Amino acid sequence: MRRYFYLAICLAAVAIGACSKDSSLPLATGKGSIRAINAISTSPDFSILIEERGIGTAAYKAMSLPVDYDDLDYDFNFEILMPGGTAPTRVATRHLDVVKDMGYTFIITGAISNPTILLWETAQREFLATDTVFEAQFGHTSPSLAAIDIFFAAPGIVPTSGAELGTLTFGDVLPVADYEAGDYVVIYTAAGNPGTVLFTSNTLSIAATATCSFRVFDTDANDLAPVAVQLLDLSSGASAPIADVSYAPTLRFLHASISVGPVDIYIEDPLGEPAVSGHAFGEFTGDIAASAGTVPLTYTAALNVGAILIDKDIVVAAGSHNQYYVIRSSAGEDVVVDYRPNRRSIETLARISVINTSTNHPLVDFYAITAGIGIADELPILSSLSLDGDPIPFSVVAGDLDLYLTTPGEKTVLAGPVPITAALGDVIEFIAYDNVDPAIVDLVFVPQP
Repeated sequence: MRRYFYLAICLAAVAIGACSKDSSLPLATGKGSIRAINAISTSPDFSILIEERGIGTAAYKAMSLPVDYDDLDYDFNFEILMPGGTAPTRVATRHLDVVKDMGYTFIITGAISNPTILLWETAQREFLATDTVFEAQFGHTSPSLAAIDIFFAAPGIVPTSGAELGTLTFGDVLPVADYEAGDYVVIYTAAGNPGTVLFTSNTLSIAATATCSFRVFDTDANDLAPVAVQLLDLSSGASAPIADVSYAPTLRFLHASISVGPVDIYIEDPLGEPAVSGHAFGEFTGDIAASAGTVPLTYTAALNVGAILIDKDIVVAAGSHNQYYVIRSSAGEDVVVDYRPNRRSIETLARISVINTSTNHPLVDFYAITAGIGIADELPILSSLSLDGDPIPFSVVAGDLDLYLTTPGEKTVLAGPVPITAALGDVIEFIAYDNVDPAIVDLVFVPQP
């Protein structure tokens, strides 16, 4: 009996000790906000984890969605999918003791296999409904860019010594400041040299209570200006590029309607000299400079300015690449389809995109498989690729590949095998054209300009 009583006392002691231990755990008193920005120009998306729980992803020049967590300490982990990998690889860990009412921004930079994780901290802002100001922060996240001076004021500003908000080098950030809602222009110049303008934005209309973060990044193949600038909303995580008004947009044209003969293409009104002459089926141009804003786009029969085939207005942004291809739609009309190409190289991936312009086969399946194995036991990478859809990019294993197009859900080959060799970092574009034989589709490589 005593032994049972003694055992009961011991169990009670253990239970009391356990309760005591639980009560000694830290208690949260509030929350802090966590986000991450990817500043590695050739990287894939980074996965962000708090301990072992995923909390978002960060694409290049973009920010993960902000998340709130208790004011405790955590390990934040960063992972990517390495070449040939089937599961993400953990490449960095950063410990953080979260303080309530603070915002934390991790900056991912350096090499993707061993990145450096910088940390910027700001107090979280609670605006009142009656506030007429927004807050703005300026950061330098471009490893290749030297020190810069920042100018931020109403349109018409001319950079002068002493008027700069501050000077930044890579990894620096200016303190958050309030500005009255309204129209602004941001200008970056070489540090200490206001005459050397590196970037001039278009006019930005910024509303009250916005939480703006202006960040400079390394450029990639999608950029025309020497400095890439993104406007990030720290509250929502939204991100958008800011155009440099000093750099005209470019237009590239592809002729993909077998029913239309050679055309001349105009980008002015009244029609003067064509921007492209004698543009025939299957041809594609290089990048052609155009004016930003609304551009009158006119197709005429070649050498016959009076025979207008297509006449429409297009809107193009400064500093952007744009591509246009004319097709015969499923309704039997010749129309122009536009899209914004993604030419950025990713060092861990080979990427392919395909455009279907075949009226005879408005839906196709697309295969990209190891060379020589055939499609009998393979599944398509893209199913039911539509006639007038935007190109769909996807990643493939580097090496020798065969490309095929088939009828949807079947193994009836319309094109292929088309052999290619894909290397890491490649950006590969193909276009599917009609053939004079309606049972065939031509799958054609389109080189980058």
